[in-house]
Parts: sequence; structure tokens; C-alpha cells
Amino acid sequence: MLPLNMKKIIYTLTGLLSMQTVSAHCPLCTAAAGAAVLGAKYYGADMSVIGIFLGAFAISIGLWINRKAKQYIPFQKTIVLLASFLLTVIPIVYAIPSDHIYAPILWLGSAGGILNKVYWVNKLLFGSIIGTFLTLGAWWIHLKIKETHGRVFFPFQGIVITLAILFLCGAILQWVF
Repeated sequence: MLPLNMKKIIYTLTGLLSMQTVSAHCPLCTAAAGAAVLGAKYYGADMSVIGIFLGAFAISIGLWINRKAKQYIPFQKTIVLLASFLLTVIPIVYAIPSDHIYAPILWLGSAGGILNKVYWVNKLLFGSIIGTFLTLGAWWIHLKIKETHGRVFFPFQGIVITLAILFLCGAILQWVF
């Protein structure tokens, strides 16, 4: 009779050895975006650039959860993505002091109206929103390439496309601000 600890070890090893190989896109993308957030902060990038990678990190977590979760309610994927963004980005935006940028919306109406006003936006939040949409767009491009050609062209294609788009936009924002 084996001791209880030995049984746990044997069951764990048996479970690990019988696992199927998985082609992971989102967990690696999430880790890459998280590492980019830390790298951007370490090298003194503008807060909007850090926000781009923070938004990518938040949305990558939501995409990963959506891939693993079973569909229970209508619009569940949208709700998970929105919750992932809000629960990741908003607490960080309020915890880290950041500069603001102004966004003049001078379209129509009287001065001070909703469409004729200057809005001040937190740079970290601004970058996070941009990073969210860039990541969703890069993910869509990756899926379209797979759908059109029936395969990926190179290993980790989704990560490479996502990070290339994020770094390009981050460089542009660093140059602008």
C-alpha cells in the first residue's frame, strides 16, 4: 500500500503525461503583453504607450477566458471581454497617477454642449482603449489569415502580429507625446 503523498504524485504524473498537446495563442499573447507593460514602464515610456500594452493585456485575458469558457448566456463573450477590460484597466488607471491629454470635440451645438466641448482624458486610459482595439484587430487579422490559407504561416503568428502592431502604434504615440 502506497502512502497518500505517493498516490498524489503518481496521479499528478499520470495526468500530466496523458494531457493532449494544445496550440496556445492567447495565454502566450497575454504573457507577452504583460511583459511589454513592465518593459515599457521600466524604460520610461509615455503613459499612453504603457496604456496600449495594458489594454492589450486586459483584452488578451478576456479572449483567453472566452476560448476556455462554455457559452451559457447570450452575449457572454462580449460581457467577458468588457468585464476583463473594466476589472483590469480601471483599477490601475485610478491607482497610478498619469498625465492627461485633451480631446476637443468641436462639432456642433452651443459652447459647452456635449458635442462642442474640450474633454480631458487620462493618458493611461486613452492608451488602454487604443490597445484594446488594436489587439482585437490583430486577433481578427490572425484569424482571417488562418481562415483564408487554412493554416498559419509561421509559429506564434498571432503573437507576432499582435506585438508588431502594438509596438508600431506605441512608437508612434511615444513620438507624438
